[in-house]
Amino acid sequence: MQHIIIDIVQNVLGGLGIFLIGMKFMSDGMQAVAGKRLNKLVSAITDNRILAVLVGLGVTGVIQSSSATTVMVIGFVNSGIMSLMQAIGVIFGANIGTTVSMWILTLNLADYGLLIIGLSAIPFLFSKNERTHYTGMTILGLGMLFLGLMMMSDGFKPLRDMDDVKHWLTLFEATTLLGFLKSVFVGIAVTAVIQSSTAVIGIVMGLAVNGVIGFETSVAIIMGSNIGTTITAALACIGASRNAMRAALSHFLFNFIGVFFVIVFHSQFIDASRFLIEKISSHPIGPDNMKLAIACVHTGFNLICTLIMLPVMGQFAKFVTFCLPMRESETKSERYTPRYLDKRLLVQPSIAIAQAQKEVLFMGSCCIEMLDTLLAATSTSERDEELEESIFRKEDDMDIAQKEIVDYVSRLLRDNISHTDALNVSREIKQADEFESVSDYVRNALKAYLKIRNAGEDLSTEARGEIIDLNKHIREYCGRAMNVIVKPVSSEITALEEQSRTIDDLAREYRNAHMRRLAVTCTEPVKSIVYSDMLMSFRRMNDHILNIVQTMRD
Repeated sequence: MQHIIIDIVQNVLGGLGIFLIGMKFMSDGMQAVAGKRLNKLVSAITDNRILAVLVGLGVTGVIQSSSATTVMVIGFVNSGIMSLMQAIGVIFGANIGTTVSMWILTLNLADYGLLIIGLSAIPFLFSKNERTHYTGMTILGLGMLFLGLMMMSDGFKPLRDMDDVKHWLTLFEATTLLGFLKSVFVGIAVTAVIQSSTAVIGIVMGLAVNGVIGFETSVAIIMGSNIGTTITAALACIGASRNAMRAALSHFLFNFIGVFFVIVFHSQFIDASRFLIEKISSHPIGPDNMKLAIACVHTGFNLICTLIMLPVMGQFAKFVTFCLPMRESETKSERYTPRYLDKRLLVQPSIAIAQAQKEVLFMGSCCIEMLDTLLAATSTSERDEELEESIFRKEDDMDIAQKEIVDYVSRLLRDNISHTDALNVSREIKQADEFESVSDYVRNALKAYLKIRNAGEDLSTEARGEIIDLNKHIREYCGRAMNVIVKPVSSEITALEEQSRTIDDLAREYRNAHMRRLAVTCTEPVKSIVYSDMLMSFRRMNDHILNIVQTMRD
């Protein structure tokens, strides 16, 4: 008996481990292959509730985890780039998308798991082509899914002949309301521990095809796994914004409400499910079609819940908002905080990189705001201390932004990411550093100008005009550089490199004009030095923006 138990534990735990690793391999491989397509899916999210559901379905179909999709959605909501209504739509779609894994498991390929692993290992280990490598990784994960499922199924076989186990399992038979509730709680608990509803349903399939548990119990555990999978999102929203917490609550309530009605009408639900499945398969539910039955119930439940809730999504969002009202203490901090960076998105490298790019572009827009403020400060003889202080404050913000971006994307380098993603990470680190340097020189230009003002002097009309002209050129150059980050075009990059030389020549021409003025006028030394410092600051801004442009050639 002890030897049998050891074999059961070994096969089941080993199979579960291989199954979970296979899920990760398949998810990581599909994300790497999908890459930009995944970003396009996410960027397609609008207030159209049907489109949001389709996006949730598509993203979950790629990353093979409704929990991961929901955590990602919480990250978007927390960053303020997705509304609660959009998030709810995506969550509805994610619940349908997660059923794709179940249908994969219904394929009778368990006996070919080792063969699939063996064939896919060759491109995964030896291919130099990234797409081939990650495609091999995806298929390798699929093979591991089938192998893990077969090992768990084989591991459960001896349980059929163990009277003690049979007696214990009768306590969880879902033929009564109490038994159904017990099985639901088992599904909740096991899913909360494993953190994967797919793995739990894989275990259920292994038990069901061996006749260890019946159809009713399988359905009840599946219902529990639908609630248990929301635990991941609940944990992810710790420390998040109120809106992000609402997204997590909507995920829980959506699944809970559906399961609640199934519990209340469990007899009718099971009878209806049995009738439809037997019509589809043309056979009574048994070991041969149990996997199909489980997949049908899981898909049908999530599809019906979505169709029912979709028309009342607005009211559902209002109810969730009512349950979690905004607290008076939740005020926006004056200190800079990242707008697009959220650690919850790091599990999807391509999306995390896209978010980091948005933060880099935000740094660029801050630099343009600083240049506008500098232009306003240097265009008039009147002092505006609040205007001047805003430049120093924004420069401090840029220091924080650069550090936040570098810390964020550097975490991705610790994982197994594609060569393309690694290059994008390096590029964003460089761009953040260069924009921060631009902000430093905007501050330096203002400090230099304030030296003249504090000495009771001012720039000459000619010098002021030259500084204003350079400011406008740099501002326009910075805007074009931001555009090329979004859409890198070789001809535009070449044109921007030429524009940098033009600006440098213009600064040199203004310096020569300044030297000629010095030869015929009596200028205070402080004004001469400060003007030269301001010219140098603009030239350095030009250099750093050129460096940003040239990162797009890498």
